[in-house]
Amino acid sequence: MRFRSEFEPYLLTIQHDSKKPLNKWSPQSGGDGGRNWLRRPDHFNIAVILAPYSPYFVLDIDGEKGYKNLQGLQIVYGKLPRTFVVKSPSGWHYYFQYHQGIKRSIGWLAPSIDIICHGYTLLPGSVIDGKKYEVLEDAQIVPAPAWLIKLASNTSKQIDMPAKNKAVAQYDGEDYEFTIWRARKYVEKMSPAIQGQGGHSQLLRVCHVLRKKFNLNIHDCRDILCEYNTRCVPPWRLDIPRERADFFRKLSEAEKYHG
Repeated sequence: MRFRSEFEPYLLTIQHDSKKPLNKWSPQSGGDGGRNWLRRPDHFNIAVILAPYSPYFVLDIDGEKGYKNLQGLQIVYGKLPRTFVVKSPSGWHYYFQYHQGIKRSIGWLAPSIDIICHGYTLLPGSVIDGKKYEVLEDAQIVPAPAWLIKLASNTSKQIDMPAKNKAVAQYDGEDYEFTIWRARKYVEKMSPAIQGQGGHSQLLRVCHVLRKKFNLNIHDCRDILCEYNTRCVPPWRLDIPRERADFFRKLSEAEKYHG
């Protein structure tokens, strides 16, 4: 497998059916080249040391929930490039070249998505409780996309995202508040409604996206529409009952919109 030669200086032998190093280890001590694992791969597990003590960090996707949230991030920011990917017993590990400033984080990018660095992670050939780590994509490890670097370097504040430990409703395997965040980012990229240039039809499109694409409730749709209204030319006067009613009526019309 390609990873074996690429990772060799940073390989670390791990105890059988465990995540603990075979010998006493600290990040500063480096790897052992996986010597014991190479001699007896059926008896030991194997790991790779991660940044900043190696050139790599891992985007850790935990389960179907994490995978759905990763798809949401890619809708907003763009697809991940092809890189080395491992199928772990609980999810997927996407390997990228480390970039200065990226920080370890748990759930900051999105629920069930972590950034792993400052330690090590198990590689294919390892087994925990009878469950294997397997190569899913045997590709060269590439630099992370700019959007991932930016988000992963700014974990002191959660990038306008809901807190992981906040109680939230579940929708289709994804945190509902994360769905709200995705919808808000999606609408931010939509054109404003402009009077005399199909403004009412554009507002209807935005309502359709919120109600049908993201399946948001009326209350959350209204919040995002109020933010969208500030970009419209001219904005609807929501302090005037007639204009306010006309503005929000588009939400009910969106239920039967097919444009």
